[in-house]
Amino acid sequence: MVRRFSGELVLVALLAAAGVYVLVQTPEIVVPRSAATAGPRLFPYLIGGLLVGLAVLLAVQVLRGRSAPPEEGEDVDVDRRTDWRAMLVVIVLFAAHALLIEPIGWPLAATVLFAGTAAVLGARRWLVVLASSFGLAIGLWAVFVFGLGAYLPGGPFQMWT
Repeated sequence: MVRRFSGELVLVALLAAAGVYVLVQTPEIVVPRSAATAGPRLFPYLIGGLLVGLAVLLAVQVLRGRSAPPEEGEDVDVDRRTDWRAMLVVIVLFAAHALLIEPIGWPLAATVLFAGTAAVLGARRWLVVLASSFGLAIGLWAVFVFGLGAYLPGGPFQMWT
């Protein structure tokens, strides 16, 4: 049995909760009468079941004492403490992104998110950071809007659609 707290058990709980949520919400999907045998509920049931099944399998492995080895990446310093300030700033950036999408459009909101995150993580070449953040945001917006046909508010770039 596990004698100490395992972060992998948190993953087990999150996987199980996500799977149960999907399985509980799937019956709420409205199925049109014209739906084929494999209607719109098939994949949510499949994904929810797989999430719960994966959570069970992972829980068995963790409780048997088989856990993943610690990260030994070359750029990870396991002795260094978590930078809670940076983490809080990134969370605020995500919240700001969500709030800014409608008023200024997705490309500009994403530029704020990308550039802010890069700055928090230590980027110092501001012009390069802003240019690459803007280019990535416009590129992703174009893929979703023009390539996939999804709606993302364009703000000042809405005239392109």
